[in-house]
Amino acid sequence: MAYTAVGVAIIAIATLFSLFLLKRNAKEHPKPVKIILFGVYFWGLVFLQLLIASIVYEFIVPK
Repeated sequence: MAYTAVGVAIIAIATLFSLFLLKRNAKEHPKPVKIILFGVYFWGLVFLQLLIASIVYEFIVPK
């Protein structure tokens, strides 16, 4: 259950922050570019959050 909650939180944070980054420069790009940028922002944020979560998991979970 905890893994599911972390996964849902990562997806939600990445989606919201990606949308925020797109809205910040909304008038500068046409729609196809916005779609590509959303994908880049989304996956970049997902991988960054997974990296942070794995580092935290490594130090918190007893061996």
